Amino acid sequence: MITVVVIDDEIMSLNLLAYLLDNFTSIQLKVVGKAMNLNDGIELIKHTNPDLVFLDIEMPDGSGLEIFNHQLSQKTKIVLVTGHDQYAIDAINKPVAGYLLKPVNFIDLQEIIKKVERMIRSEQQQLELEDRINTLGTSDVPGKNLIFDVESGFIVENTRNIEYITADQSYATLFTYAKREFVVSKSLKELESYLPKNQFYRTHKSYLVNIYYIRKFVKTGESYVLLKSGAKIPVSVRRSAVIFNEIKEMLVKND
Repeated sequence: MITVVVIDDEIMSLNLLAYLLDNFTSIQLKVVGKAMNLNDGIELIKHTNPDLVFLDIEMPDGSGLEIFNHQLSQKTKIVLVTGHDQYAIDAINKPVAGYLLKPVNFIDLQEIIKKVERMIRSEQQQLELEDRINTLGTSDVPGKNLIFDVESGFIVENTRNIEYITADQSYATLFTYAKREFVVSKSLKELESYLPKNQFYRTHKSYLVNIYYIRKFVKTGESYVLLKSGAKIPVSVRRSAVIFNEIKEMLVKND
């Protein structure tokens, strides 16, 4: 269920939007509060910690955009609502989930809610994956001693120490969590078949990542995984759509 707060100084607009939300059928919503000015709205948000806020920009006690000057929960999504489209320019650089013009069109409202629902679902999946990985210390990372060919001969390395690998044609560089690195004379494809299958994940054509060192997945214009060392590893567009389920499946197999 998505919890919602509506803030609007016009009583008819406030009640209409609340009615539409309460009677929304395709996604379960619950209006947990309404406010008719910005100050009351901010207090209501802090008290109820909603998933979604519909906020009128033009308020009697200040611009609705002032809400971004307050420390609110990161989970709360803001949708700006106004009868004046010139405010859209001011809102462009704000972290908003959407923008609606009055009078609110039900089709536009439906699209916004579906978008927010997708965002919430994605964040929940991300938290689930992070929680699963964070319960594992580096001592819990599975490992296997393998021999790797290097220019001067060979080295033996346990796979639990390898955080990620990047490739350059027929050579690859292995980076360890202890900040060591070494170059091996194998392609990424060869390494992918050589390394434990449920430990290393191909995020991109040029990268293999030890899934136990992933801290979070960030889905943006250029998606990436953030590793525990702070390294940012790119994720291809194709992988972005399936990374959660594929890594989750790998973790389950390793249990």
